[in-house]
Amino acid sequence: MTLAQATPMRLDPHLIYLADATVSLTMGVALLLGAGAITELAGWPLPPAFLTAIGIFLLPWAAFNLWIGRSAQPNRAAVVANLIGDALWIAGTAALLVSFAPTLTAIGLVLLAGQGLAVVGVLITKLFGARALIR
Repeated sequence: MTLAQATPMRLDPHLIYLADATVSLTMGVALLLGAGAITELAGWPLPPAFLTAIGIFLLPWAAFNLWIGRSAQPNRAAVVANLIGDALWIAGTAALLVSFAPTLTAIGLVLLAGQGLAVVGVLITKLFGARALIR
């Protein structure tokens, strides 16, 4: 009798970029349409224009992720730049949490911390797939 060895299932590393593109587009549009309401709900001390600017940034970021996700073998520099962008997003989120936590509502804290943790997960997933993606 032989035992079959289990091999870990490997997902296509392009999928995380396609998911990031979808979420970034969705969040960008939500921020553009609802910056004022989100600012008020979250107890955000900065003007709604800050969230509007983040929404504007997320639209080309979504396109960048889509481009990487749809490229059979994306450019190494583009993948590295994308990873750096995610790391900077996490650092910025941490800075905003430290700076504004006392003024945020509970919903605001959950929204800010939650999206930061989600980007940590996305970055880790991208890092695991980076070698296979850029061979």
